[in-house]
Formats: sequence, C-alpha cells, structure tokens
Amino acid sequence: MTTPELLLLRLLASFAAGFVIVALVTTLADIFGEGPAGFLGGIPSAGPVSLLFIGLTQSTSAAVQAVSLFPLGFSGTFAFLLFYALPRKMGPSARMAMALGLWLPISVAIAAWGPQDFELSVPASVVIALLVLFVRRRIHTERTNHVVTKASLGLVVVRGALGGLVVVTVVILSIVSGPQVGGVFAAAPAIWSSSLYMTARAKGIEFSRSLTLSFMQTSIFTVIPYGVVARYAFAAYGIWLGTLLAFVAITPLAYIAWKLLQSRS
Repeated sequence: MTTPELLLLRLLASFAAGFVIVALVTTLADIFGEGPAGFLGGIPSAGPVSLLFIGLTQSTSAAVQAVSLFPLGFSGTFAFLLFYALPRKMGPSARMAMALGLWLPISVAIAAWGPQDFELSVPASVVIALLVLFVRRRIHTERTNHVVTKASLGLVVVRGALGGLVVVTVVILSIVSGPQVGGVFAAAPAIWSSSLYMTARAKGIEFSRSLTLSFMQTSIFTVIPYGVVARYAFAAYGIWLGTLLAFVAITPLAYIAWKLLQSRS
C-alpha cells in the first residue's frame, strides 16, 4: 500500500472513529437527565480521538506537539459554553451561531499566538477555565424537568457525521498547518455544540443552557489533566498506550466530578 493510500485509509478511519464516539456520547446524553448528560459530555472524547489520529497520520512526535496546545485550546472552547449560556433572548440557531462565532476567532488567536511552551500553556489554560467557570456560575438558568429525547436514526447519523467531519478536519489541519494548530482545534466543541443545539430544540433553551454548567464542572476535572498526562505518556509510551494511560489517570477525577454533579441534582 502506497503512502497516499495509507494516509487516505487513516483519514477515513479518523472519520469513522469520530462518527462513532460523537454519535454514541450525544445519544446517551439525550437519554439521561442534566447531571448524567453533563457528565458524559464533559468527559474527553472527540479530542483524544483527534490527537490519536494526528499521531497515526504523522508521528508520535506530532501528537506530542499537538497535545502541547490542547489544554489552551480547551480553555477557548470552555468559553464557548459561557457564550452559549449568556442570558439573551435568542433561538437555538442564533444562540449557537453566536457562540461558535465568538469561539472561532479565539481559537484562531490561540493557534497563531498561543505560548509554545507547554509549561506556560497549562497554567494559562487553568486560569482561563477557572475564570470562565466563575462567570458562568453567576449566570442564572431555570431548573427544568427532564424529558427523554427519542433520538431518531437520522439524528444519530447527522450527529455522528458532524463528529467525524470535525475529527478528520482537525487531522488534515494538523498535516497542513502543523500539529500545534491541530492540537488547538482538537478541542473543538463537536459534542457540546451538537448536544446543546439538539437539546434546545427538543427540551427548550433553558434546559440546554443549564447543561453548560454540568459540562464545565466535569470537563474542568478531566480535560486539562488528560492533556497533561497525554503530553508525557505519548512521548514515553507511544500514542496507543499513552492514550490508555491518560484515560486511566483521569478516572478518579471523573468520579469526583460525577459525585459533585450528583450533589447538585
């Protein structure tokens, strides 16, 4: 098999992996209430898949470079949730367009001018994420009763296709523009945007706005720690074992996040 054929095969595999993980997580999140949905949406999923395939399509070294800006890219995506939760009278489409429209230039700025030093980007990402969470906690959202969403096959396919497209775009962006740019956009809100938009249409704006806090409270415990462990585990053990070790490392933190969400419900 030639190099272009192998690359195409891996790009197709990245699309398939993104399709499965996003379709699965968003569908499960639909079935459960605010706490479980927020927990599932806050666990690293599409991002790790993107980082894994950056390594598979390029090299382990490229994956290490990509994960160096992944935590800072996440802090920009964290702000996406704040933008979505702002107390404005807007419909689902306008609200999502506003949040994505504000997130994109922030991510581009991080990719262009973010600190290349991992030891600087991690503290910066923690500070930004905590500030965003602080502001979000002061935005009031109405508590609403949970209504189970019956996800049609068409909806699952659309969500999966969106996730696959995001992952394969990140991988191509990493090849064309460099791994660190890919690392920033590996934190793109593929699951969050899909979940919030579809939830808003099925259960109302207030329920979807309330989910943003649950997403934040889980992801702040898991995403940045995942990036830190992956950064060193990739270099020491390779991308496959490094990915596994990163998930194992965040398991206790995910449990803490789950207990905190249960205490709120």
